Amino acid sequence: MTYALPHARPGQVIGLLGGSFDPPHAGHLHISREALKRFGLDRLWWLVSPGNPLKTAGPAPLDQRMTAARALVDHPRIAITDIEARTGTRHTAATLRVLRALCPGVRFVWLMGADNLAQFHLWQDWREILDTVPVGVLARPGQRISARLSPAARIYARARIPARDSQALGHANAPAWCFLNVPMMDISSTRLRAGGAWVGPLQT
Repeated sequence: MTYALPHARPGQVIGLLGGSFDPPHAGHLHISREALKRFGLDRLWWLVSPGNPLKTAGPAPLDQRMTAARALVDHPRIAITDIEARTGTRHTAATLRVLRALCPGVRFVWLMGADNLAQFHLWQDWREILDTVPVGVLARPGQRISARLSPAARIYARARIPARDSQALGHANAPAWCFLNVPMMDISSTRLRAGGAWVGPLQT
């Protein structure tokens, strides 16, 4: 079976930013631009998830979130995909297996905020993720200390690449991860929903 994916060719380094994007916002776009620049990525894909397995409440309809993401993104090297919904994967490790099979020769880098690193050990097959793809971590407000002291950070301490060498992450052999302190926008999807800012065309 074939799936519609953003353009990719062997040898490219493509960053993957997964999430519910419920709603997508300027903070997502900001860290995407920073990741492209700081990790030396050729392209970056937003993986808009059908739902987060660690959250009990479901997000807004996928079509609504995809439409909002496409309307927001204004960067020629950032693409939007719903590949997880199309393949039926719900966990990052499974999604990465599928992407590596569909895109032989492409070097993927998993991207996440420092808040996700703090709870990374709760993800299904989290060690498989770190053992198979480089991981780029971008600091978010208030999460730097907890992330650096997290079980994943401690267990994989020897695989950490210094921030000064962040451009090499995409070509590093896993396990390899890099933690970057970057200027962040203190904005979250949770606060936007709570404040009533997320009222889309499919909501009533």
